[in-house]
Amino acid sequence: PLSESIYKITKTGIRVMAGFIIGFDGEKKGAGDRIVQFVEKCSVPTALFSMLQALPDTALWHRLEKENRLLAGKETANIHQTTLMNFVPTRPVEDVAQEYVDAFWNLYDPQKYLDRCYRHYRILGEAPCHNDKSRGPKPKSAKEPFNWHLLKALFIVCWKQGIERETRSTFWLYLFQMIKHNRGGVSSYLTVCAQIEHFLEYRQIVKDEIESQIA
Repeated sequence: PLSESIYKITKTGIRVMAGFIIGFDGEKKGAGDRIVQFVEKCSVPTALFSMLQALPDTALWHRLEKENRLLAGKETANIHQTTLMNFVPTRPVEDVAQEYVDAFWNLYDPQKYLDRCYRHYRILGEAPCHNDKSRGPKPKSAKEPFNWHLLKALFIVCWKQGIERETRSTFWLYLFQMIKHNRGGVSSYLTVCAQIEHFLEYRQIVKDEIESQIA
């Protein structure tokens, strides 16, 4: 199964990202929920998501053109995540759009996202490349000037996720567990945790824009 393959890849020390598209022909109801369930099962933190667009001069474009399913006035595709499909899907566009909005919203729920980040990085920490003591210590690199921007970013993440939000208890628990079990991955872990600050704002934009188009 694909989920097992993702686990094996992660366990080698490779961080996995995923991308999903909704709105294919023959797609059954509940596709959005299935995507969310798959992402949760595989513990993939960053999952990009959009509705299908028919790009000009592609096989899909030409087929839809022959079937008279391309929407008038949308002859050029817009792959922005806040726009509807540029063709008539095989199931109601309202259903596809609502599933898309709901899935996008659930994927970037603060607690669920933090949980996925932690699970993913604990698996990454099991990679042989992180536990091979025969490799010896890493060579010392030249000292870099202190980065105040990174310190500010760290403060924002700790404040918002560790104090302001309801994720506060699990944020600190996960951070301490990361320091204990995957110390070398802490910096990368916090960087990925920080991505929720973008997606929290963006999921609201997606929701507002898509719902206004199907109203």
